[in-house]
Amino acid sequence: MLSAIGTHGPTVSPIAMGLLNASLFAVAVWLLVKPQQKTEAWLWPLFLFVGLASVSRIAMSYIPNVMPVTIMAVMIGSKFGAQRGVSFAILVTLASNAVLGHGWWSFFQMIGWGLVAAVASIVKVHDVEGKLSMSRLAFASLWSVPIFSIIVSISILDPSMSVIEFGLYVANGLLYDVLHFLGNVFFAMWFGQWFERLLMMNQPQNQLVQQENEHVSTF
Repeated sequence: MLSAIGTHGPTVSPIAMGLLNASLFAVAVWLLVKPQQKTEAWLWPLFLFVGLASVSRIAMSYIPNVMPVTIMAVMIGSKFGAQRGVSFAILVTLASNAVLGHGWWSFFQMIGWGLVAAVASIVKVHDVEGKLSMSRLAFASLWSVPIFSIIVSISILDPSMSVIEFGLYVANGLLYDVLHFLGNVFFAMWFGQWFERLLMMNQPQNQLVQQENEHVSTF
């Protein structure tokens, strides 16, 4: 199933990769259909987010670590909870890596974005009234980077690698982490409010009008 160690971890055979992807897709579907206490209308906004995040990631693949997926995972986790957030992470990774390339690292990307969404379900970027807080979203641009970066970096670990070697690998990726952070800030500040409107697309019209009048929270 696993062969030589590469720059992104062990090489996975096509059969093993197919079985892993099928299993993860089943997990994503199960998370979607599993009942949850939250009452928000999440289905179409989540699918729209999956499509938008996947296309954006593919289109921006020439810019290292700059993509809207992380901020979108934060907003999904905060709005719809960890369960839907993890499903979002799995579906986006499966869809975008179908073009960009699947491998052992795909599993860790799913864990990374899923963990970001799970943390956001606790450290929310929405206030008690459910309005998006831009200051919290800006802070999420920062704390989400090390979570995702460390999880994805674990994919290259193998028994022959020492702690020092792993530390050097992580240190060499700091520039990419800075790009990830700057990209997060860009998408949060320029597209955060638009993303929020998409998440609210299934709400009754009177609630949408009220939210538009109140705009977003800045604290």
